[in-house]
Amino acid sequence: MRGRVFLFVLALLAASCARPSSREFFVLRENAEYGDTYSFYLDLSDSSATYGMDFFTRLERNGFKALPMEDILLDLRWFSPSDSIFTDTASVRIGDYSGESYFKRDIVTGYSGRLDIPEVGQWRLKARILNDSEAIRGLGVVLKIN
Repeated sequence: MRGRVFLFVLALLAASCARPSSREFFVLRENAEYGDTYSFYLDLSDSSATYGMDFFTRLERNGFKALPMEDILLDLRWFSPSDSIFTDTASVRIGDYSGESYFKRDIVTGYSGRLDIPEVGQWRLKARILNDSEAIRGLGVVLKIN
């Protein structure tokens, strides 16, 4: 009986030490570079892990103005730990909202289920919104760790 209790407690301790399955980063519009470029520092240093990523944002209605109806287009610049630059594009799909009221809409869009990174370490992602709107409150990423 004591052995089972010990193993149960040991299993609970091991589970509590596990790394988080995701990390979220959000940059407010006021803190964006040039008003439309959002920077994120992503720790991709675990060579045994695989990483995935989603984008999220919040749209806020000002007065009686309508919320944007077109997807938010992103120009991505990935800066590797060795200062190589990789480019990509993405979109935050307006239809992928997770919550909505008259004044706001929260949106989460998948970017990649598995990031194909050529090297491990600290990466910097700069995401520039190509079709910026004053309704966009900011931009965020969810880094999923598998």
